Amino acid sequence: MAYEKAKLGEVAKIVTGNTPSKKNNKYWESGDIPFITPAELRSNKVQPISKSKNYITEKVLEKARILPKDTVMVCCIGSLGKIGIADRELVTNQQINSLIFDEDLIYYKYGAYYLSTISPIMEHLAPSTTVKIINKTLFSNMEIPLPSLETQKKIAEVLDNAGELIDKRKEQIEKLDDFIESVFLNMFGDPVVNSHGFLKARLEDLGKWQSGGTPSRRNQDYFKGDIPWLSSGELERIYVEDSKEKITEEAIENSSAKKIQPGCLLLGMYDTAALKSSINKVTCSCNQAIAYAKINSKMANTVYVYYAIQIGKDYYRRLQRGVRQKNLNLSMVKNIKIPIPPIHLQNQFAQMVEEVEKQKEKMEESLIEMENLFNSLMQRAFKGELF
Repeated sequence: MAYEKAKLGEVAKIVTGNTPSKKNNKYWESGDIPFITPAELRSNKVQPISKSKNYITEKVLEKARILPKDTVMVCCIGSLGKIGIADRELVTNQQINSLIFDEDLIYYKYGAYYLSTISPIMEHLAPSTTVKIINKTLFSNMEIPLPSLETQKKIAEVLDNAGELIDKRKEQIEKLDDFIESVFLNMFGDPVVNSHGFLKARLEDLGKWQSGGTPSRRNQDYFKGDIPWLSSGELERIYVEDSKEKITEEAIENSSAKKIQPGCLLLGMYDTAALKSSINKVTCSCNQAIAYAKINSKMANTVYVYYAIQIGKDYYRRLQRGVRQKNLNLSMVKNIKIPIPPIHLQNQFAQMVEEVEKQKEKMEESLIEMENLFNSLMQRAFKGELF
């Protein structure tokens, strides 16, 4: 049964935020009212928001309005559709439209869940400009399904429960990562402190390190191949086997890009991606911001080296140099020293990691299924197919 619809402006008071003047900084520095920007909203996931990078006092408010708890905030400039629910009184900037729902018509959490689905509609409605904007009039005229309050609360409860299951699964996955780090520290100690007194070796001693390259973008055919070509931003997990861009054999032959055999350790070198790392499962290539090497298996296990660097990453990144952008270079990477425990212990650790990664993979597959189910529940709920 399809629900009747109402315009947002008919069921909520819509408040556009404002950024008070910073002329008198003391009103910012000593404040206790959270000042919310799209950075605090983070995503399209419905979640409570109570903290901010900036806090202000009432004296500096000017045109900004203090919003009550349970106000629903939606980003309407730039990252359209990012959302949050005020978990306390707060203030927002002008990129955010906030809805104080008429509690006789809309249960605030139901309203938030529905609004979390509308970013595609907002993208479609926004004028084609460099920065996408949904003005207050456009936003107020957007519609929301209007079942009974009782039904709205049932829908919100179902979605809350489904969301909690997703959060728990994510927590379980994170705990597996914590478990691996705990086992590493128990077996080998902190790689920076090296409390076990293992002999140390430079990365240069463990393999032949090289860096990648970028084929000329003047020839777009170079980027129509099937060889994964990695950037350092893609080194997010222990293993990598695909990339956003792929290149051809011809691209490799006519540039400084190289083929990288499976099982190499890849390390980012530039800026915030410095020492991001992965082990490639397939033959691939990479750009010049990545250093890579096939680790000598008689001296070290690649998985052990990966974790030694990741756990000690903050310390090793102190080598970064630069004014505008702090980078590592190939020479700096080669000179990183890590402890080298007996190889049988490294292999034992790597075997444990392999087993945990298998569990993690299954959990991640189930997480995708749970997220798909959650999205399906939302679609059915707002079409009137749940209750």
